[in-house]
Amino acid sequence: MLYCIQLPDNKSIRIRKMIWSWVWRGEVSSISPGDCRDIAVTHRAVGIVAGKSSVHPVAIDVEDCGAAYRFLMPVLAATPGVWLLMGTERLLQRPILPLAEVLRGIGAEIERVEEGWLIRGKSFARPVETRCSTSLQRGEIGGLSLSIDASQSSQMASALVLAAPLLGLKTLHLTMPDIPSLPYLQMTLALTRDWPVEIPGVTVPDTPIGAVGDWSAALFWFAYACLHPEHEYLLSPLSLESIQGDAVIAQWFNMLGVSVCRDVVHSVSTTPYIEIKAKPLETMPHLVLDVRDNLDTVPVMAALAALLPADITFQNVRNLQYKESDRLHALTEQLMPYATIELSENEMRVIGKGQPLVAGAGFDTKHDHRLAMAFLLFPDAVLNDTDCLIKSYPNLLEQLSGE
Repeated sequence: MLYCIQLPDNKSIRIRKMIWSWVWRGEVSSISPGDCRDIAVTHRAVGIVAGKSSVHPVAIDVEDCGAAYRFLMPVLAATPGVWLLMGTERLLQRPILPLAEVLRGIGAEIERVEEGWLIRGKSFARPVETRCSTSLQRGEIGGLSLSIDASQSSQMASALVLAAPLLGLKTLHLTMPDIPSLPYLQMTLALTRDWPVEIPGVTVPDTPIGAVGDWSAALFWFAYACLHPEHEYLLSPLSLESIQGDAVIAQWFNMLGVSVCRDVVHSVSTTPYIEIKAKPLETMPHLVLDVRDNLDTVPVMAALAALLPADITFQNVRNLQYKESDRLHALTEQLMPYATIELSENEMRVIGKGQPLVAGAGFDTKHDHRLAMAFLLFPDAVLNDTDCLIKSYPNLLEQLSGE
């Protein structure tokens, strides 16, 4: 049987476009009722920035949206007014200090307070010289040249690129060249060609943006197809040729027996889609996956390893501890009954035990949408929280119930 799955928009692309539209053109992009919560939260925040400026703090609550949290900090620092950047307790624990320090180095007034970050915004149309020579240099082309440690999150580098016209930024140096999730920074550079920022060692890919469907959401259905080889799945809007880093899962799943039957590219009358089907494998390969650029794939892939069972080693997983939850600890704790898990400083190996699964097993999602997606792969799983799915995939449960 063929099941047709309408994927949500890629929130990383949509949020970057939304911030850039405001920074570059002064426009607040429109959204639709079906958009995920992160897109809605960012839209609300940009609307507040566009409509208010006060000598008293204006609250900008981005809830648990890490992209809005980091992308808005330099925008607010360069927008006249007094702003209070707020979020959930967990969000305020996530890495952002290197970004705040770079902005302070060029004269931004940013202060950590109990509720979040108090930012006294001002115009940086004519950047001023400071004594912070490590973070501010004059470039040969007359714009700012900044350096940032983005080793904990590439979003901190993307944040500066998105705010570049407001800051006068022309060159950005990465103090740690091997940053995680590099394709997301390349995505940012591809979307901001109107004001090109040079990042030595980082190229702007020629790969098109591609269909707006979310490959991170498609991952769930690749895994689901692997567990249900009797069905085929048509995923749209999606295309193999995409700037999204998580499109690499098509290669990963080919080794697990899931192949792309068709890849129909966009035309005037056709929504781009791919069709996938799985075939059972006699033996499961031992996969070694470097997930430095694809950290969001780990929860679903780890759960799949337990269920198949398979043997998958994930490399460069350290930064999973900085996500919506400490995903390393949560996965290790909750998959232990179903898999042998070997955890080292920067690797996690998951070896499925192949034991019969108890239908209706309970899981704690830690209010983390990626963990919820992972645990939904288990038969009749009972999750303590599924509301967190609206962060990135609002109608996943509805689609599963109709599957």
